[in-house]
Amino acid sequence: MENRTPAVNELKWIELIRVQSNADRLQEAIPSLRQQVDEIEASASDAEALFMQHALYEGDLAVVVVWHNNTAPQKTRVGLMVAERLRDLGSVDHAVWIPAAKDTQAA
Repeated sequence: MENRTPAVNELKWIELIRVQSNADRLQEAIPSLRQQVDEIEASASDAEALFMQHALYEGDLAVVVVWHNNTAPQKTRVGLMVAERLRDLGSVDHAVWIPAAKDTQAA
């Protein structure tokens, strides 16, 4: 993974694609999922992809794509492809997140 220095005014946003499945199914799928995430890292110069497993629940897995660009935050083709692959394993949540404004206070 390369070290990036963000450009001035560059927006940083993420796609979080999470699947809830059973641990055995996920263990079987992990090698091909890891390969898909590695391919995202290699092909998208403005993205950083993370492959994550839930710390407490073995049946939860997430792919996080951190985008470093000025594109409007959206579900991307890359994220949709990951979500489609994960749907074969279980219930999928595909969400787009942006940084909260610094002056935003939690309720």
